[in-house]
Amino acid sequence: MVKFPRLVSLPPAAPAPTPVQAAPVQPRPAPAPRPLQFTAPSQFTPSPTPAGTTLHTERLGDGSANCLEKAVGLARPGDSIVLMSDTRDGVGHALVRRPDGSVIDPNHPQVRYETLGQWQALHPRYSQPVTVPASQVQQVLSTPPGPQREALIRQLGLSGVANRQVADDEPRWVAPTSTDGVNFRNAPSTQGSQILSTESQGTRLQVLGENDDGTWLNVQLEDGTQGWVFAELVGETTPPPPPPAPPPPPRFPDWLAQGTCPPHIPEPLWNGLPQNIQQQVIQTEREKAVSQAWPMPEFDLQGPPPPNVDLLTWSHLPDDGRQALYREHWQTAVREQTDLLFNGVPPGGLVVESPFIGVDSTLGRGQVGPWYENALQHGAAAQYINLEKLLGPGFPQIHYNLCGPLAVGASLGMTPEEALTAFKDSIGDVSENILETGSVTHDTHLEKFYEAQGWQADIVKLTMTPPWEMARLLAEGKQLTTLVNIDTKGADGKLRDYDDSTKQVAHWVNVRAVEQDASGDWMVRVYNPYENREEVYSWDDFETAWNKSGGVTNGEAWTNNPYVMVIATPPTTATE
Repeated sequence: MVKFPRLVSLPPAAPAPTPVQAAPVQPRPAPAPRPLQFTAPSQFTPSPTPAGTTLHTERLGDGSANCLEKAVGLARPGDSIVLMSDTRDGVGHALVRRPDGSVIDPNHPQVRYETLGQWQALHPRYSQPVTVPASQVQQVLSTPPGPQREALIRQLGLSGVANRQVADDEPRWVAPTSTDGVNFRNAPSTQGSQILSTESQGTRLQVLGENDDGTWLNVQLEDGTQGWVFAELVGETTPPPPPPAPPPPPRFPDWLAQGTCPPHIPEPLWNGLPQNIQQQVIQTEREKAVSQAWPMPEFDLQGPPPPNVDLLTWSHLPDDGRQALYREHWQTAVREQTDLLFNGVPPGGLVVESPFIGVDSTLGRGQVGPWYENALQHGAAAQYINLEKLLGPGFPQIHYNLCGPLAVGASLGMTPEEALTAFKDSIGDVSENILETGSVTHDTHLEKFYEAQGWQADIVKLTMTPPWEMARLLAEGKQLTTLVNIDTKGADGKLRDYDDSTKQVAHWVNVRAVEQDASGDWMVRVYNPYENREEVYSWDDFETAWNKSGGVTNGEAWTNNPYVMVIATPPTTATE
């Protein structure tokens, strides 16, 4: 089956909203200059220059998991390792760079930086990046140091970067353990030193070094002030949370989002154009931008026709005619997506006219194909499939709770028959009994369904996953199936919020895309098995329905567990 790629051109997105800027910390007043007094000339040992590792010397699994080894462990096929130089001490840092240009710092792997420039903006002392394919670094470090590794370095053309030192790991942090705090002094002694401040219990202090016998620690406060504390009065603590990544650049330039003069057209000429011509130019440029982020896939010209073309017509068309039909279909989908991105999603969401699940599939296209052939009755919801007709004797003709298997099946590119057959066999008697009795499917059932297909599945609930995080998960190739509330009146089935528990109908949908529009607002595209169609909602509308996943379904009570989501990772990703 040919599938349209997800509408994630991604950004998406910063791991958190732009933080509110805190007031700048006022530096502590510097003490009056005075000679440091030590009990012995050798008492103070400044922080030693860290020993660096290089492609010549690094040994994997030697018990010292520095940034280079961590980066190699985080790298996936297609990634690169970026070796940075440090202007402070010459011993730099290793980063992981994804194919989309985003950056992962091994010391804070949970934070995703949109670009290397964003990471450098928060770490200005690093510069002179050198990028090496991660596969080459792994190949080098998998060879023991020595002549064989040196020959490999020369063979791969890495001689110029193999001497670059990297070893920046997470610094050591301590905190006062006493409720009285600890005195922060300008020298490692109680005799003749000045108390700069008293730091309270729990205050994080970064260790820079220690004196000869280790009784005093040279530390730095979070505002950069350096001093000394007595080692017995502090204990190890966790590092402060990493700074949030800067927000990504706007998805579209201002002129495109606002519909003003394009940069390649002189402004006097633009101002002289009729308004309808200006609108045509802007629309063309917008569709071009969407097409670049959402390129047309390769279509199977020998496969079945698009749903809007009958088989007889298709069989008489030459290949270039078939390609033209696909191109026309794709351009229609691009125009619809352009309208959503630049004009926004109306309240209550909308039904997609040009679904991108598949062009040679009836997925997302209402009661057509298998959804019509196996329908319970004409006009019934598309998920009300006659199981006796589809799976054989012993299964009911009426089953109202097939949304879970169908949502998972859609995410795996299955037909209704394939999805329900695979689900029936996924958990043995349990899944077969669900189909035979008309029972609902819970998150654990969908988890087992994915696992039976070789996928890894995880369940999250109660805490809302923010849209930028969902966009990141989709960009990594994961599938997201969420439990929402829908309106079944008139077999409409769109996502809704109901305070009346008798109208709360828990329902599984497959999230196809989460992305920002030209105004920076988030929108969500879902596959809804109730009517076998794609729908698009604003984030607010989606989140409201996602938070109302409770009520009564087919007589079976649901406890309201908001924000239920099954995150499925494909086999190729799970085993990397």
